[in-house]
Amino acid sequence: MAPDTSPSQPRRRGAGRQARQRASLSLEQIVATAIATLDRDGAEKLTLRSLAAELGSGVASLYWYASGKEELMGIVADELLGRALAQVDRLAADGREAPPEFAAHPAPAADRQTSAASARGLIRLRRMVLCLFVQMIEHRWLAGQLVKAGPDQENSLMFWERIGQVLQGMELTVDQQFHASIAVVNYASGMGVEISQTARDRAEMDDPAAMFTAQVEEWESLSEERFPFVRSIIGAFVQFDDASEFIAGLDLLLAGIERQTWADR
Repeated sequence: MAPDTSPSQPRRRGAGRQARQRASLSLEQIVATAIATLDRDGAEKLTLRSLAAELGSGVASLYWYASGKEELMGIVADELLGRALAQVDRLAADGREAPPEFAAHPAPAADRQTSAASARGLIRLRRMVLCLFVQMIEHRWLAGQLVKAGPDQENSLMFWERIGQVLQGMELTVDQQFHASIAVVNYASGMGVEISQTARDRAEMDDPAAMFTAQVEEWESLSEERFPFVRSIIGAFVQFDDASEFIAGLDLLLAGIERQTWADR
């Protein structure tokens, strides 16, 4: 049934206002403002009403692009995944193995049993995950959104696809490719959530340096007989940071994938 288009209908006048609001706001404007608001306030505080206020518009203008907050969050996260993939392509074209933020963390040398194709694949996987990590560090809410979101956004699915394509070029079975792709994607988002939450917790502390020192002193007071491991790693704990923690785990994961490629050697 066709809608009533009589000029006397209030619904028609409302639709006209919504159309004008839509015309005054582009999706790019909405996404850019949403990213800035999320970076400042966090995902918990974002509402469509507060975002509309930031944009100087009505909430109805946002509903042209998203049915609610979760769909909008998915659109915004997809934009940042697109930026990560674009950086991957730029770095690859320039022959660079990692984003400049990680210049102090070179990739481990491939084992002599590893084929040239698999060695290249490991570098490509590492570069992709580090480009995503750049976005997660810059936008601390992103990792949590990636954990909750399904692969229904284009760039989310494409990121997994690109990971899988790299694995297809390595000496791995289809089952190994599948499990490796899930492990890589889940490590990136899961570890990103952990690091992002830790950063938020530090930001809320009155004196994070004092809290860190107190934690170290507490561990130093532990019995070496009962806690030999904790006592032994205090020096390493004092020196670690977000980037080194993330990369160390990533390199361990990639080393496991590398070892699987040796099956026929």
